Amino acid sequence: STRESAPCSLIRFAGTVLTPGSTTRWTSPKAAIQRPQDAILRNIPTSHEMEEFFARAEQSQQRLFMEKYNFDVANDVPLPGQYQWVRVMP
Repeated sequence: STRESAPCSLIRFAGTVLTPGSTTRWTSPKAAIQRPQDAILRNIPTSHEMEEFFARAEQSQQRLFMEKYNFDVANDVPLPGQYQWVRVMP
């Protein structure tokens, strides 16, 4: 069996093989690496966005807990409902 391969003269650097008449442009290794890093940096949320995201998730968890156990965790007070809460002193 035979394998088709590109002549060594068409290989510019490891990982890039061009064929004769190809319209693909050669890019430097630095430019090829820089592009994905730029895309990643654009998608990193700001600290404010992260705070908003986690605050919403925390409020949702607190609301579910309050509905289930009739206790307000944020203010540390029992609420009227199914459970009767008694303060325990250590």
